[in-house]
Amino acid sequence: MSRRGALLLVAVTPLWALAAPPQTVYRCGPDGRVYSQTPCADGKALTVDDPRSAEQQKAARDVSARDAEQARQLAAERRQREEAARKQGAAGIKPEAPAEAASAPRKKKTKGPPIDPSMSPPMR
Repeated sequence: MSRRGALLLVAVTPLWALAAPPQTVYRCGPDGRVYSQTPCADGKALTVDDPRSAEQQKAARDVSARDAEQARQLAAERRQREEAARKQGAAGIKPEAPAEAASAPRKKKTKGPPIDPSMSPPMR
């Protein structure tokens, strides 16, 4: 295939997808929770075409792109604030102790007579 033919094929391929007839999906199962592209005994046919105009679809894609960009910006700002707070020590709060020190058993201070192991727990 020549280069020109390949370019023409690449340019026309998306148009075939737009010209495709709406796809039928079948809702099957006793509760209607199973979807299939092939008919089933107790299934109901659903048409899953997009009734929106090309303008409405483009507007929805634009809103989605703006939302995604805003989410990226907010995440970057949050990371910057977290990094700044970490560097400042978060208003004088010291960082958490290492996990080894936190998990080490601590000795309990006991007041009063020593515990008699022969006594039941409520009596101690």
